[in-house]
Amino acid sequence: MSVHLLGIRHHGPGSARNVKAYLEQLRPDVILVEGPPEAEGNLMYAIHHEMKPPVALLAYVPDQPQLARFYPFAEFSPEWQAIQYGVYNNIPVKFFDLPLVHSFAFDIAEKESEQPDNVDIEPEPDTTQPETETETKETSTPPPVAVDPFYYLAEIDGGHDGEYWWELQFESRKNNEEIFQAVHEAVAALREALPEKDKHHEKLREAWMRKMVHAAEKEGYDRIAVVCGAWHVPAIAADVKQKDDNELLKGLPKVKVETTWVPWTYNRLTFRSGYGAGINSPGYYHHLWKHPEDDGTLWMANVAKLLRNHNMDTSVAHVMEAVRLANALAALRNYHRPGLAELNESTTAILGFGDEMLLDIVKEELTVGNVIGEVPADVPKVPLLADFEKTIKSLRMPLAAESKVYTLDLRQPNDLARSILLYRLRLLDVEWGKQQGVSGKGTFKEQWQVLWQPEFSIHLIEKGVWGNTMEEAASAYLADLASKSNTVKHLANLIERALPAELPKGVNALIQQLDAVAAASNDVVELMAAIPALATVSRYGNVRQTDSDLLMGIVTSMLVRVCAGLPAAVVGIDDDTAHAMLQHIQEVNQAVNLLQMDSERQAWHKALLDLQNNSHTNQLLSGYACRLLFDAKELVHDEVARRFSFALSTATEPTHAANWVEGFLKGSGTILLLDENLWNILNSWVATLEEETFVQLLPLLRRAFTEFTTAERRKLGEKVKAGDKPQAVKVDLATNFNHENAAKALPTILSLLGLKGMDNG
Repeated sequence: MSVHLLGIRHHGPGSARNVKAYLEQLRPDVILVEGPPEAEGNLMYAIHHEMKPPVALLAYVPDQPQLARFYPFAEFSPEWQAIQYGVYNNIPVKFFDLPLVHSFAFDIAEKESEQPDNVDIEPEPDTTQPETETETKETSTPPPVAVDPFYYLAEIDGGHDGEYWWELQFESRKNNEEIFQAVHEAVAALREALPEKDKHHEKLREAWMRKMVHAAEKEGYDRIAVVCGAWHVPAIAADVKQKDDNELLKGLPKVKVETTWVPWTYNRLTFRSGYGAGINSPGYYHHLWKHPEDDGTLWMANVAKLLRNHNMDTSVAHVMEAVRLANALAALRNYHRPGLAELNESTTAILGFGDEMLLDIVKEELTVGNVIGEVPADVPKVPLLADFEKTIKSLRMPLAAESKVYTLDLRQPNDLARSILLYRLRLLDVEWGKQQGVSGKGTFKEQWQVLWQPEFSIHLIEKGVWGNTMEEAASAYLADLASKSNTVKHLANLIERALPAELPKGVNALIQQLDAVAAASNDVVELMAAIPALATVSRYGNVRQTDSDLLMGIVTSMLVRVCAGLPAAVVGIDDDTAHAMLQHIQEVNQAVNLLQMDSERQAWHKALLDLQNNSHTNQLLSGYACRLLFDAKELVHDEVARRFSFALSTATEPTHAANWVEGFLKGSGTILLLDENLWNILNSWVATLEEETFVQLLPLLRRAFTEFTTAERRKLGEKVKAGDKPQAVKVDLATNFNHENAAKALPTILSLLGLKGMDNG
């Protein structure tokens, strides 16, 4: 009976090749692989013809799907090669890491406890996956001891990169039967020198691993192959009494765990993605796995092809010189062949002419690579995830590791169905697609940029409690959001997002809740914030074959209440509040124009007129209301000129006058170019300001003119530069003067002046 410990680095092509060769020679009776025992039932799919790495085992707690962990595998992962060998040859393959029923239980206890010290068995905080060994996390700069102990071996050897050192010393060796013994000895020395690495959670895992090895021996297996992270090898080989391990593992908490397979990407195998056992160059490692004898020629040929695709001239001579330089650098450094560092340096020197920016392209598309795996359709999944995969297959929207843009014509059934799916995913908090602006006229076109992330699978599993299909889950989730929302604006935004997803049940629940909340709301600002979204839905909802008429009653009633309450809502407010209110008024005005309803437009214009006529209205809003009424032809030119002149009269506080001007000129200065009378009024007012007052008002005036276009500012500057002197502007303030009303007010005025009884004179 013999136990063979194969210490590896996760996702190392050299380790994978050595493991495969060792197993083929050993022909073991059983293979123990580091991984969650709960996933053993999924191993049969590893040899499925539709299974294409990179893929990952996804483990999660059904009641709390957010508690999930991934176990990624690439084709060049040693564990994947061990699984493949065992399943193909009908050799039992068992995962022998600490079961996740215990690890997740620790996570739940730690999350629920305000003080982790109160937990009986306190796990070490684990921010990555359980299979991701901290001993294998190498970085390109000297990391702390707790992360990369192999850095110290690299330093002893004269280097400063633990990952590169491991690659040269272990990954590049071939047909060396003693390599796993060398790994054992190196890690044993490190563990002896760095005892602080032996955390409590690691001790639990290693105790369980020893327990599983002993169990395999008791089951009568003669040749036992153990494939695990290099750091665990000395601990598994240690002479520890089974009684002590059983005592340590006694009373571990448990929770229910489920597992499945999901596609993975090379980008998510990198350190930069946050993956603890990541590597820097999965695309390059894939190349090494496929072409182990390459001296750099094939790699450089791929680089040249990539550069040509980016319209960069690269000749065969460049490739040959780059390969020669890479091999020369390797020889100078006493390496038997060039590694990625030498290839990158020669790429920069020969193909990039010394410009390192070239490597950014190579890194993204070759060194890392845009590769996504595939998982068989018959792999057990939660119904919602299965429905999603079935839907994207029917719509011909394959998952991809690189970004892809879909320009959809909503008049086409398939494109409309694609749009509906993307909107439903957004409602379920799965941001697979991000909508972009699209050129051209019409509302029948949409453009989406899609990029799949493996964690989206978790989001779909989490939302699986709401239904078994995309439509059921999105509708039920919307109804739940509606029941919990008590603000008009939030409900309006949800309706705007939900209608394109074609979810009648969910939308009806939202509308009913909106009707109830809006009827009880007296907050004018809240109602104004909700109207634009509802107006857009009411105007354009029919483009997507949805019935939006049922919203019109709610929109109309909200507009009526806004028109009634707006004049009072803008009285006595400060400047900051006025600027926020101006934005709301602008959006509601656009919504009213969009709806094209005469009665609502008249009510809105009357509200603006009441607002403008009130002397206590904030001057910024008064000026803006005047401009909107003028643009809508509700105020004639002479009346606007009169109000403009009155607002800038000497009786008006200069600051208030400047605010009125800012509001009136909001968004466009063309009116000053076309209307000489208004220009002269403004010009004369500025000319009469005292120097101190002018300096005080300058920021306000500058803010008003900053919003003009460059062309407008240039034209206005030329108008000032022309030297036109301010002209005295006469405005007939008695226009439409009502003598009858004046006669009624005269006794009161005389009484206030102490001249009572003289009104007959």
